[in-house]
Amino acid sequence: MADDDDDTNPFSGIPFLGDIASILGSGSETRWDGARQTAVHLATGGRSEPNVDPVQRHRLGEIVRVAELHVANVTGLDPTTDGRPPRTDPVTRSMWANDAVDAIRPLMDRLADRLSAGEDTGTPSLDPFEGLLRMISPMMVAMSAGMMAGHLATRALGNSDLAVPRWHDVIRIIPSNITDFALEWSLEVDDVTLWVAIREHAMHSVLSVPGVHAELDGLLHDYVDGFHRSVRSLEELASLDALDMTSLDLSTPESTDQMHRQLQQIFGNPELLLGVSRDDAQSETVARLETLLSVLVAYVDDVIEQAGSRLIGGFPALREALRRRQVAAKGEEFADRLLGVRIGPDARHKGRAFVAGVIERAGRESLAHMWETQKALPTPNDMLAPGLWLARIDIEQP
Repeated sequence: MADDDDDTNPFSGIPFLGDIASILGSGSETRWDGARQTAVHLATGGRSEPNVDPVQRHRLGEIVRVAELHVANVTGLDPTTDGRPPRTDPVTRSMWANDAVDAIRPLMDRLADRLSAGEDTGTPSLDPFEGLLRMISPMMVAMSAGMMAGHLATRALGNSDLAVPRWHDVIRIIPSNITDFALEWSLEVDDVTLWVAIREHAMHSVLSVPGVHAELDGLLHDYVDGFHRSVRSLEELASLDALDMTSLDLSTPESTDQMHRQLQQIFGNPELLLGVSRDDAQSETVARLETLLSVLVAYVDDVIEQAGSRLIGGFPALREALRRRQVAAKGEEFADRLLGVRIGPDARHKGRAFVAGVIERAGRESLAHMWETQKALPTPNDMLAPGLWLARIDIEQP
């Protein structure tokens, strides 16, 4: 039980809530250590993992060099600012999960700050439940990120499977997942590895363009900054409206049990905490973010098609297997829902249609103009008419 004289705990002296507040009041590093532990446990099923086989490591290095050359020839992009290609590391599921948690942490900390701020009503709230929700938001965000990373690590093939792109010059590929996928679909492991290497280097090359990096970073920050936590919304969605939080007598066992049940309903569903706090003003940001991501994915798909069709003997079978895998990608859906932005089938179709429209009107080489400046990046309106985008950036059309 919390110390009734603890002035730093807003719930001290209140049965049950004081205990929870003491647990949740831990520091940021403790929360994120817990998130990493959750991620690793989900990634490995609680079992130890063998290290990456040295033979696999050597073979990956050979395949990566082939992928780097062909991606550079297709895109014409410099994958780094210093002229050196990114390092490609074969990793275990737990290593990938750990890195994914660290990669998404800055954005999740920003989200936690927004949710902890609550609604700005102009007057301080006397509702202990609202104070508790503000306190648990950082923990729930961290644990949700850990769950996301752990789920993804069981299926991820490389960096690009993470919902939030990474900016560093290290590409992490999971050979065990590649092998499992290849065996499941009777594919050659080297074919799948080469496909992953092409995808990762194509994605990395585009994200290394300063304007693309800055635009995506800015959109993600704008989107997160549009979140806020509304107790009123939480009460409605969690069916808590029948419970008067401000007048509840928490000194009785019956009321404490009732509060306990309601809190379990919220604690057991991180999406509830994250999903009800979206700001209506985010609509424009979401449209821009979805446009950029869908065009980026479609462009990378086209690069894979150009390079992979020449290099991979079983490319048609591999492409079909990957399409079916995407349809059944439950872990990826969980990751997308963490921030509420999902590049679903419709968005992917729009991205592919835009890229195909540009190629039809002005040739494949015109796609490279998308990455020249931030102003050249396609807008939601451009997505509906590739010809208008070409005209906006002064590309002649036959």
